[in-house]
Amino acid sequence: MSRRAAGAAAGLLAGLAGLVPPAGAAEFHLYLLCEGRVASRGVAHDAQLHLALRDNNMTALIQRSNLLPVGERMRYTASETAYTMSYRTPAAGSRLHADWFGTRIFVWMPDLRRLAETRLTIDRQSAELRGELLNADGDTLGQLRMQCEPRAPEDLPPPRF
Repeated sequence: MSRRAAGAAAGLLAGLAGLVPPAGAAEFHLYLLCEGRVASRGVAHDAQLHLALRDNNMTALIQRSNLLPVGERMRYTASETAYTMSYRTPAAGSRLHADWFGTRIFVWMPDLRRLAETRLTIDRQSAELRGELLNADGDTLGQLRMQCEPRAPEDLPPPRF
């Protein structure tokens, strides 16, 4: 190909690029509005979890919840029967107490921060969510049971993503 032909082809491609709109952010394909109960040590409380699922990178955005931090993302796996996902709670960190000379006195981990992971499974036929709250040793701290209502992006009130 001659330089003149290559230059013409590059100019044509540049002109066509101006006609194509820029690629936008990937859109969510499914919204799940889940309401139910969380039980721990024989006590149950109301729970809610609203998720937005994205197919192209298999992430679930926590839109509204009284269990998990809003705005966080989880990776999910979709099978023919269920969506499964897990949220690892960031390490709470420990408090370090020191004396005047900078010598460590002790490290304190509050007992209230034992939650290490939340595992969720959503049945794709019944839209039932089941989950468990785990500590760092893998012991169960609580159980989740919710019923999810699938929504399409068009069914949500504004503002939409």
